[in-house]
Amino acid sequence: MSTAKIYAPLLLVEAYLLFGLWLFFFGPIYWPLENQAEFLGFIFLYHVFFITGYMLQSSFFTKKQGLEPTLKYTSTDDNIFLRHFWLILFLAFATNIILHRNTTLSNSYIPDNFFSNLYRGLVLPWEARAFYASEASTIGFVRNPYITAITLFTGPFKYMLLPGLVFYWHALSNTQKIAGMLVLTIPLLTGVIASLSVINFSYVFIITTCLGVLVASNKSQGVISTIKQRKFFLAFLAFMLLFSFWQFYSVKSAHSPYQVIIENSKPQSINYLKQKGIAFKSEDPGAEKSNIIDIYEKLTSYMVQGYYGMSISLDEDFQSSYGIGHSVFLQKTFAQHLGIDVRDKTFPHKITEKWDEFVYWHSFYTYIANDVGFWGVAVIMLILGAYFSYVYLSAVLQDNFYAKMLLPLFGILFLYIPANNQIFGFLESMSSFWILTLLFILSKKARVSGYAEGKNT
Repeated sequence: MSTAKIYAPLLLVEAYLLFGLWLFFFGPIYWPLENQAEFLGFIFLYHVFFITGYMLQSSFFTKKQGLEPTLKYTSTDDNIFLRHFWLILFLAFATNIILHRNTTLSNSYIPDNFFSNLYRGLVLPWEARAFYASEASTIGFVRNPYITAITLFTGPFKYMLLPGLVFYWHALSNTQKIAGMLVLTIPLLTGVIASLSVINFSYVFIITTCLGVLVASNKSQGVISTIKQRKFFLAFLAFMLLFSFWQFYSVKSAHSPYQVIIENSKPQSINYLKQKGIAFKSEDPGAEKSNIIDIYEKLTSYMVQGYYGMSISLDEDFQSSYGIGHSVFLQKTFAQHLGIDVRDKTFPHKITEKWDEFVYWHSFYTYIANDVGFWGVAVIMLILGAYFSYVYLSAVLQDNFYAKMLLPLFGILFLYIPANNQIFGFLESMSSFWILTLLFILSKKARVSGYAEGKNT
């Protein structure tokens, strides 16, 4: 495998994160950064440790692979998704239905107002977002924690479905393809009804990640051949990309792009940031603000506002939250069911008067620092870099099924590092990451055992 392919994911992640930092410092928004020297020092440290972890693991992995170039047993990884397709589809469907009710706060798993809510989400997404941000949305909604708990075990199947379809599209029947795509639309419809751009964006990055792995894989027959086999997903990706930006901008502006561009409507500004003394370069004397600048401001705010929260948090003393504080879901679960409330120990809560813990975002680094402190985050980034490298190389060199399922979750994690802790903040994504990690480790042990048996025969 070429050096370029080995280190391409590292370069892409670093390029994205460095671009985010550039936006934070030189983009369209004046962030009144606090503790700048300390902030930059920690960010530099995190990048160095992440890169070091990735490179050390890559070097070790490729050397070991060179010593064991072939395996004397047949891997069945390719057959997992195909052999268990209908079970994976059913459990993904069940997870999506549960999450749809919890996200849209419906009074039923088959709500009678589904189509009216869908129409509102499509035509007036800003009104839908305002509704779900109000207390009125909770009227009539009764939580069912026991049903929700099911997603602890079924969540991984939701996150396996889309990658599985991308990776094995060529081997599926037309019936399987149609059924799979129908189940995939449920979270998208949920996102439309609740006006949540994150669902659409996650689909974009999952598909992009999977296509990248296919091209980099040892089994790849070349970029052109791979693309030809996945033409449907290229079209789907283009559609999702356009729709994601349309919905995102509509929600943030309270006007659709059509109304702003064609009808010359005035988009709503980001007032919630202005309330915190955050200014915009477009409001400088003599500056002109266009629709492109408006989009630029809103995307920048979405991407990097967590860095500002981190800069404020650096003033606070560290109190360990015992491995719970990195996840909002775990914080709530331990407080409600075990009486262990660590919220007061977390950085977002400590700075809530300056940067509300429920209104504004806090970076991935801040959430991890709740448990290990900002110095301890460097060690976590070292481990994360090494593990990411291990998973990626296992996917492209050894075609490990569970590694291929994990990589899209890594993609979402890295995408939201400047913003929040997207993967570990929610039950289904957090459980998916850890269950797939366990299955990945077990599959690697089985591979080593199979190789040892092959040598002895």
